[in-house]
Amino acid sequence: MKVIKTVLVDDHSLFTEGLMQILDPIEDIQVIATFRDGETMLKSDEIHKADVLLLDINLPGNSGISIAERMKPYFGSLKIICLSMLFEENILEKLKEIGVSGYLPKFIHTSELIEAIRKATSGKTVFYEEKAKAVSNVKVWTSDFKLTNREIEILQLIKDGKSTKEISEILHRSQFTIETHRKNMIRKLNLKNSSGLLHFAMKNLPT
Repeated sequence: MKVIKTVLVDDHSLFTEGLMQILDPIEDIQVIATFRDGETMLKSDEIHKADVLLLDINLPGNSGISIAERMKPYFGSLKIICLSMLFEENILEKLKEIGVSGYLPKFIHTSELIEAIRKATSGKTVFYEEKAKAVSNVKVWTSDFKLTNREIEILQLIKDGKSTKEISEILHRSQFTIETHRKNMIRKLNLKNSSGLLHFAMKNLPT
C-alpha cells in the first residue's frame, strides 16, 4: 500500500491540529510536516518528500496563491490542494490557471477531504465546485446585510460549534474582538441574541 505523504500549511494552529487528528488514523495518509507560513515550508526539506500539499490560501505575508505559483516546478510529483474558509470565484479561476489539483472549502466533511487527497494523487482535480458555489451564494445574500468577510468566517465557525475562545485562537484575534463581531452581526441581522445568531448560521450556511 502506497502511503500518501502530506504537508500542511495553515497559520491557524487549531485547524492544523484538528486536521492532523483526522488524518492520523488513515493508514494510507501520513502527515510528515506542518508549517504556519509558506516561506518556511519552501525552505524545508520535507516539501521535497511530499506527495500532497494542503495549502491555506489566506496566509500572513505571501498568500497561498503566490506560494502555489512558486511551487509550479514541483507539480509533476507534488499535488497541491488549496483550502479556504471563504470562496472567491476569481481565485478559483486563478488557481486553475496556475495548475493546482484542487480548491476546497474548509467546511467539507472529513470523508470528502480524504477522498480529495486520494483523487489528487491519482491525477484527478478536486475543485468540488458545487460546494464552492454554495459558499459563493452565501456571499451574495450576506452582502445584503453588509457582513464582512471576517464576520462570515466567524459565522461559519459559530455554525461549527466553536466557542468565542476557540474562534479567537483559530483566527488569532482577542476574545473581545470576536465578541464585538458577534454583537455587530446580531445587530446587522436584526437578531435578539447569540442563540439567534447560531440558529441563523445553521439555517443559512451550507453544510
